Amino acid sequence: MSVWRRKAIECLPENRAEFQDPDTSVYTVFSALLPATVAAHRTGDDKRLRKYYAFAEWCSLQNAQDLWNAAGVSFYEHLADFPETLAAMPQWVNRSRYQQIRGLLQLRLTEKQLQQLDSEYY
Repeated sequence: MSVWRRKAIECLPENRAEFQDPDTSVYTVFSALLPATVAAHRTGDDKRLRKYYAFAEWCSLQNAQDLWNAAGVSFYEHLADFPETLAAMPQWVNRSRYQQIRGLLQLRLTEKQLQQLDSEYY
């Protein structure tokens, strides 16, 4: 089993069977991880949030394009879609990652929202 699959199962053990399926892609994993992240923010489950953001960060640091691209377009970009995740970004997404994903966020946020986020990072 690939490392990314093992790490995904650690994050969302309830999705083990789906994540072990060879037809499941890392994009599918992030499709499950995003709503789980929103839910964890709503309940204040920092333990799960640490796992979720660590998985996204790990994927974004890999050489395999499928992994870093999936983290960007299936997770980080969509953090702007939910008030809970947007407000929490400076706490959970480090500055260098923010700089890398800012262009993706720019497509989803108003100029005012982006300026507010920039001010929290800089």
